[in-house]
Amino acid sequence: MLKAAVLGAGYMGSAITYPLSENNIKVNLWGTWLDDEIIKSSLEGYHPKLKKPLPDTVTPMYSDRLSDAVKDVDIIFIAVLSDGFVNVFKMLLDAINKKDYYFFKLTKGVVEYDNRIVRASQASQEMFEKKFPGTDFKWATIGGPVKANELSDKIPTASIYALNKSMPKDMPFRFSAGFYPVTITDDIPGVEVSSAFKNVYAIAVGICDGLFKASRPGMYHNFSAFIFNQAMIEISRIAVAAGGRTETVFDLAGIGDFYVASLSGRNARYGEFVGKGENPGDVFNKMFSAGEVAEGYYALKLGVEWIRSLGMDLQQDLPLLDHLYRIVFDAKEPMETLLDFIREMKVRFKSVL
Repeated sequence: MLKAAVLGAGYMGSAITYPLSENNIKVNLWGTWLDDEIIKSSLEGYHPKLKKPLPDTVTPMYSDRLSDAVKDVDIIFIAVLSDGFVNVFKMLLDAINKKDYYFFKLTKGVVEYDNRIVRASQASQEMFEKKFPGTDFKWATIGGPVKANELSDKIPTASIYALNKSMPKDMPFRFSAGFYPVTITDDIPGVEVSSAFKNVYAIAVGICDGLFKASRPGMYHNFSAFIFNQAMIEISRIAVAAGGRTETVFDLAGIGDFYVASLSGRNARYGEFVGKGENPGDVFNKMFSAGEVAEGYYALKLGVEWIRSLGMDLQQDLPLLDHLYRIVFDAKEPMETLLDFIREMKVRFKSVL
């Protein structure tokens, strides 16, 4: 029987244990210090976020047992929040001595590492190679339209695994299940950018909900569709600038995942509160205190600096992202700011005639 460790006992870290269990893989589910209550409840037979027991093959472990969680496994899934990713990966490297691990990243977002903003896979590789110089780094970034609650309910979806050259191409298929088919790519930047920025742009779709749902239920989809379309264009531009491919963005990793995030989820819900006029920082803190983290908030905050490091002009290349940043971090009024965006796009459309 294969054995894996999953780091992060929140929604997605816990949900991935269901297809792993389906494939007869035993799992040590390690929770960070933020997950202590989740681990306690799971040990008592009930996961409070997924609202069901974990599979019988899963062993929940508290934050002081990281070494125990990884000592007898070869496969490690990392599903912690992006804000804590670097610290947890450093802890992981301190806890392991052997070199032959297969790493799978579920975390979404860019991270701060070594006084830079970088993709999480870049930070991980640099940290790994410092400890194990000259050793193959076997890595995959996971994306696609996978809502944790639906995955744990075994409602069918599909996921995409972006592999580096050292990861065996057949490895991800060991996790595939009837309700969780897996496909692979070598486009790590494309999958990573898509996974991070679909959360960011889902905030914009959520803002539309906050502006119109109460007064115009079901009667503002034109606006949402326009926002959705522009978001996809901008995600593809960011992916290409980061070394990814457009076709990755217009597949499971991008358009599939963004569609799900726009329909529901924490980031769209965060945007809805902002669209209703609540203070963006206060909304984030309120949700965080309730155990609901809008990862798009982090990704937007760090992502703007990272995008500029790629040589992109926010106003010229990513006008929707530019206006979204103004709403979330410059306290600009949502309706008027989005109308400014529409007016700007009108001028751009006219200029190409």
